[in-house]
Amino acid sequence: MLYFDKYKATATGAKYAAIAASGLAGPVIMSLLVGRYGFPGALLLCGAIAMHAAPLVMLIKQPRPFNFLCFHIGTEKQQNPPGEQKQRQTISAIGTPQLQKIPVIVPVSPVYKPRATVGMAGISVESVAGMLVIPELYVLVLVYFLNDWTYVTHGTTVVDYGRDKGAALEDANYLQTYSAVGELLGRLVVPFLSDKVLCGHSLFAAVSMLGSAIAVLGMTFNQSFVCFATLNALFGACEGYVQCIRAVLVTRYLGLEHLPLFYGCVGLFLLPVSLGNPAILGKQYFFTVYCV
Repeated sequence: MLYFDKYKATATGAKYAAIAASGLAGPVIMSLLVGRYGFPGALLLCGAIAMHAAPLVMLIKQPRPFNFLCFHIGTEKQQNPPGEQKQRQTISAIGTPQLQKIPVIVPVSPVYKPRATVGMAGISVESVAGMLVIPELYVLVLVYFLNDWTYVTHGTTVVDYGRDKGAALEDANYLQTYSAVGELLGRLVVPFLSDKVLCGHSLFAAVSMLGSAIAVLGMTFNQSFVCFATLNALFGACEGYVQCIRAVLVTRYLGLEHLPLFYGCVGLFLLPVSLGNPAILGKQYFFTVYCV
């Protein structure tokens, strides 16, 4: 948020594009690992990869610009004006030469400094009280609380939902891939378009949330697997944009300094609801209680 002024949505979407790309390569890699090393071995390898990725994240914590030098531009030697001689040393009264002190200039690589800075004082009572009086806070918390729960629940149950539509397990497994393709478009293409439109962030976010609701209703009442897969890809595209534009909307309406507090408020409401996730209760109990 600090390093981009015009293309904030595009930069944020590119940052989260790897999540959508993992939906394309993840199922294939996990299937190969499970077939070769078994399920416990596959989990062990995934944990090792995640652990070794931590140093890379630490290295890219402070971003620096890349300088690509294609041509070397030579500089002509400076010549002294006529009539002037550069005195390199002076002789003292006793005849001892005194060398001039030549300043040494060490080149330092330029570091990009953001135009806006955020205080590092931490969370205070004043900052929390100032955020609680903003009406947009409650709208954003409610919207993203419902959106996050829907997004997680859909990703957990989409394969079983596809099998309920009459698809085979091999075909239902590709539903996550279709959703990942939609998310990739929603995180790369749609944010760039929203940056080009005046007030496009809020407009595209509202349209994407409406598209997600239409896709969920369509998947519920539709019995065709082809239409179900198409609506699933549409849901992924809409949710991909809604997820990546979250920080931009919070920065615009609440301020960048309130972004951690916003995530804390959403997590405070989302944690007890997540205990009813099908991964915890079991899919059979979840479908019996919530879907019947």
